[in-house]
Amino acid sequence: MAERVTYSVNWKDGLNLREKPNKESKVLAVLPYGEKIKVDKTANAPDGWLAVKDGGYVMSEFLK
Repeated sequence: MAERVTYSVNWKDGLNLREKPNKESKVLAVLPYGEKIKVDKTANAPDGWLAVKDGGYVMSEFLK
């Protein structure tokens, strides 16, 4: 079973939820400051990126 952890968006301008784990990938949504998201820590994502449980990727540096 995948390890899931809850984080909050810690970026005042909102955090881009991307289709793939890179900055050039399509933005699926902008997650507002303070929104709680669940990530799958066991998913295969490059350093600095986390896979969101409901789909997409975010940069970990903008979460708390």
